[in-house]
This record gives sequence, structure tokens and C-alpha cells, in this order.
Amino acid sequence: MLRFIAPMTIVLSATLLAPLAQADCADEQTWCETKCEVKHMTDDAAATGCKSKCVAERAACSTKAGAETAWDATKKAAQDTKSFFKGLTE
Repeated sequence: MLRFIAPMTIVLSATLLAPLAQADCADEQTWCETKCEVKHMTDDAAATGCKSKCVAERAACSTKAGAETAWDATKKAAQDTKSFFKGLTE
């Protein structure tokens, strides 16, 4: 039973915290695309290429944010598990 508690805690924490990190990535993408539109106002092809770069940066940002969130959740779950066993054995 205890083997299932820690992974469930990790998944739940990552699920709850991930949208916060993704919101920053979305804002960065919107800002990047706006800069592309201004910089390449008269060249649609250049604007499209620039926006493609923004999409790639968004994907990298979201991946990094998700990994950081999962790592933080893992550390918290490990600490909680350690505390549980400390209380159990005292």
C-alpha cells in the first residue's frame, strides 16, 4: 500500500502545479509572437518563420517547467515518506 502512496502524491502534485508553470510559457510565447509581427510587419514568410521559433521555445519551456515541477514533487514526496516512517517507528 505504501508503495502506491508516494507515486500518487508525485502525480497529484505535478498535475496541480504544472498549469502555473505553463502559464508563464504561454505568456512568453505570446510576447515572442507579438515581437515577430512587429519586426516582420511587411514580410509574412519571415513572420511565420519567426513564430515557428516561438513555438519551439514554448515547447522547450513547457518541458523544462514540467521536469522542474516533477522534481519538486518527488523531493516533497520523499520527505513526506521519511516523516511517515519516522512517526511510525517512534
